[in-house]
Amino acid sequence: MAKIKILTISTSGLEKKDGISSILIDCYKYFDKEKYALHIAAFGQCDTSLLNEFMHIGIKPQYLPSRKDETIKYIVALHKLYKSERYDALYVHGSSAIMSIELMIAWCSNCKVRIVHSHSTMCEHKKADKILRPLFYKLYTKGVACSIRAGEWLFAKKNGRADYIIARNGRDITTYKFDIKKRTYMRNKLGISDEKFAIGHVGNFYRVKNHVFIIKVFEEIVKLNPDARLYLIGSGELEKEIIDLVNALQLMDIVFFMGAASNVPDLLQAMDVMLLPSFYEGLPLSVVEWQIAGLPCVISDKISSECAYTELVHFKSLKDGYLSWAEEILRLGDKRSERENGANTYATLAMQNGYDIETTANTIQQLLEEVCS
Repeated sequence: MAKIKILTISTSGLEKKDGISSILIDCYKYFDKEKYALHIAAFGQCDTSLLNEFMHIGIKPQYLPSRKDETIKYIVALHKLYKSERYDALYVHGSSAIMSIELMIAWCSNCKVRIVHSHSTMCEHKKADKILRPLFYKLYTKGVACSIRAGEWLFAKKNGRADYIIARNGRDITTYKFDIKKRTYMRNKLGISDEKFAIGHVGNFYRVKNHVFIIKVFEEIVKLNPDARLYLIGSGELEKEIIDLVNALQLMDIVFFMGAASNVPDLLQAMDVMLLPSFYEGLPLSVVEWQIAGLPCVISDKISSECAYTELVHFKSLKDGYLSWAEEILRLGDKRSERENGANTYATLAMQNGYDIETTANTIQQLLEEVCS
């Protein structure tokens, strides 16, 4: 029997590992490769190690010109790719109706199954999104969202109804579950003594993640607790700007830029509290991981409340100010001793709430089997 051939496109690209690419890699590990032939669009600059991860699990990259810088060449090349590969389905990931570019090419190429996966509750290019919405609603055939708010943002107006399914941002629960031995090892490795208070953030350096706010909050924390340390995990275009800010505030000795770390589950073991003051998010993968690891976290109330499936998540308004955030983070730091006792509970809650990656993979496979049959 012929395999179902699927082209996956992440509109955020594969220049560096992010939430979408992480989910795709972990999800596709569980796909039946005897049933599906999986390709992924690699446009513009791509991270070689990231591409190797996809290829290692049997996903074939298809190289294309830059979507952003060579849009016309990208469109032409994508159209040629459809003609040569004759895909059964397009599976495109993003946050706006600008995905109409990929949907239109698929439609013109007679690809009858065009699935869109929403990963956010807002987008940067609002004018383009608004203009393309009517076309977008006509072009996609099935919607998937990481949360209800992400689904309502992108799909709710099609035919006057919410036409999408939920596929949670699942994780490998055993990898992130809290382990006291791992914690001790990682804190020793990072040079974090028992009295130090380790605050963490996971996210690439983009405007939406609000890193300036993180640094300003940390400045207030240090005034209240000189033993505090900040660990920023990620990379991106604004990293130098944040390094300059840290230097200007004379915090360089106690703020650590960890880069695009491959050992995030291990690094989380060493942290005490996590911080995420994003301007907007769909259902952030990082917050799911933090809860599995038993980490209390303070996050922006602009983030979907669906990500909070435990009492570990504390929402705050960005209008509350730096000092208020600092005080909340320090208050949560007093509860560090409770983490080990709740390890099994947090792992179970993740499973019960659908945040196991195998559950996510099965949801997507069932959808593909239904719509491609």
